[in-house]
Amino acid sequence: MAIVPISTLVLQEFRLHAADTAGEAARIVAAFSGGIEPAVPLLTSIDDPRDVATVRALHAGDTADGAPGQRAALDPLVASWQPLKEYGPRVAERAERPPSYYRLAVTESGINDAEPEPLPAIAKGVPPDGPSAPLGLMWIGAPLGTYAGLLILLGSDDRGIVRSDPRRWPLPFSRALGVRIYESRV
Repeated sequence: MAIVPISTLVLQEFRLHAADTAGEAARIVAAFSGGIEPAVPLLTSIDDPRDVATVRALHAGDTADGAPGQRAALDPLVASWQPLKEYGPRVAERAERPPSYYRLAVTESGINDAEPEPLPAIAKGVPPDGPSAPLGLMWIGAPLGTYAGLLILLGSDDRGIVRSDPRRWPLPFSRALGVRIYESRV
């Protein structure tokens, strides 16, 4: 099967009326997912469980507004919608096996160069520092229509790995930089 390149990454952030409806919202998102790329589950803010996000990869001919009916199905659960944001892929890599856990960081801060610099060579055979999970997906996107911002989505296969409590992450530092961090919930 030929690999079809990703043309755009689409981010939809929204706020739920109540955090306890995140499971229902996740089921709706999963029911409408499909396509060439692995389905990224509903991602929940580590800062506030009412803030959630979806990320999708588009290919030539796909539309940014997503699956018809998904927004209508989610509407009763949603307090507010943010505008869709589109990103041009700078890195779009995935493994054969779909990830079991996802982490997203997104910001409108920082200036992107007009011409991307070449990626540094990665040393093979160098063991990582500390416990890690095999990386199954990496999408990095620069926003379309502006030079400021970045989207980074990582997917890993961390079955059996104990994750640290996200509330212990350096949230004040990320908030000061305008970085929003989301993760998939198991």
